[in-house]
Amino acid sequence: MSRVTRLELRVRFGETDAFGIVFYPNFFQYFDLATEELWRQSPYDFSAGITDGGIGFPILESGAKFLAPLHPGDTFTIVTRVAEVRTRALRVEHEIVRGETLIATGFEVRAHARKLAGSEKLVMEQIPDDLRAWLLPTTADATA
Repeated sequence: MSRVTRLELRVRFGETDAFGIVFYPNFFQYFDLATEELWRQSPYDFSAGITDGGIGFPILESGAKFLAPLHPGDTFTIVTRVAEVRTRALRVEHEIVRGETLIATGFEVRAHARKLAGSEKLVMEQIPDDLRAWLLPTTADATA
């Protein structure tokens, strides 16, 4: 079982290209917003972690497959699923749907990292057990 979140958005005109469809880099922004929603629902205070200890989840890898267009004014849902939790990284997968139509799929691999004080260097760290348990709930957790 894995953690699943849903985020509903509407396409703004400025997100489209000359053909009137969502310009593909905006899908990665949508994925990022969906992952932010995942963090917002977690019991872990990521804003304090980033501010106080320099902890975050920078992207190591991402990708997408585009199946159908989105147009200005379209409402769509991003279904986000934690697909895998490794020792120091996790994989988040996204599906963008408009009604019953699958628009795009995508993924992000994110590292659990800390920024070293006084440096731009990031060091990957083990994902805390309590966060790991929330990201991959057991059946009992999901029904509680």
